[in-house]
Amino acid sequence: MKQTSVKLQRQRPGTAAYAKGQATAAKILDVARRIIIDHGLASLTMRRIARELDMSPGNLSYYFASKQDLMEDLFSYVLTGFMQEFERLRELQADSPEAQLRAVTEYVFDDLAQVETTHFFPEMWVMALRDPWAAEQMERIYGLYRSVLIDILHQLRPDLSNQAIEDLALTISASIEGHTVFIGHGRQHQSRAPFVKKLIIEQLITLACTSQQDPEASAREWRNKMAQQKDP
Repeated sequence: MKQTSVKLQRQRPGTAAYAKGQATAAKILDVARRIIIDHGLASLTMRRIARELDMSPGNLSYYFASKQDLMEDLFSYVLTGFMQEFERLRELQADSPEAQLRAVTEYVFDDLAQVETTHFFPEMWVMALRDPWAAEQMERIYGLYRSVLIDILHQLRPDLSNQAIEDLALTISASIEGHTVFIGHGRQHQSRAPFVKKLIIEQLITLACTSQQDPEASAREWRNKMAQQKDP
């Protein structure tokens, strides 16, 4: 998980007008991120953030009026680092969509080994299970990530429909992210990560390059087959 600068959206108007205000807001977000990583989402409160920064709660609220405002910018703060790295990796492999796909997926897989990623995202997943707002924010984050995969896949597989491309991107994203709880930082099977990586990345690249049927066509074929079996 890369640290990065980001244009903040939910910060109180005027507080980011100057570099000092932007730097303070970024520091607030980094402290919030670190609390989640080290102690869990339940430990994240506005008072604790203020205490960690030796700042009064009133001064903190000058930058972020509510915890929800802070969390919304925190999601963007975390996401921007990934998007910047995706862009850099793609530029290095500009002539080959397949090489772009490999570079991006390998980066995402390797990032699972970072303690920040292993701890931060599962905390967000739990929050999203119970909070519709959090679920919307998580979909925004993963939607932007999938948009990178979709763009690459459109170049790699112009023969597939938009829906087929979107389903491939969803499959690739879910296949990698699901490994976090097994081979992430400090997880039981972390030592096997290099071998799992080789298996999963090769399978996903092969899937992207060779998938032939659109999901709708496959569904129709299955329904027709079932109907034929029912006919006397």
